[in-house]
Amino acid sequence: MVKTLVPKDYRVKPGKWGESKQRVQIMLTPTAIELVDAIAEQMELTRAEVIERLIRSKCLNLETLKEIAGDDD
Repeated sequence: MVKTLVPKDYRVKPGKWGESKQRVQIMLTPTAIELVDAIAEQMELTRAEVIERLIRSKCLNLETLKEIAGDDD
């Protein structure tokens, strides 16, 4: 089961990244959601933390994104 509930007071304090998190809304395909959820469950993380780590990782950069096939959404 994916951890989704984080105490409200924890969200407004700067976390391990030294910044407070802000709520945003993104749209993902069902397949992408399943993949994020599977990783989150295995690593005992929230969806937000999985996405945060991916975005901050060295494996996510402009060159890599250009190589990934997808529609032009």
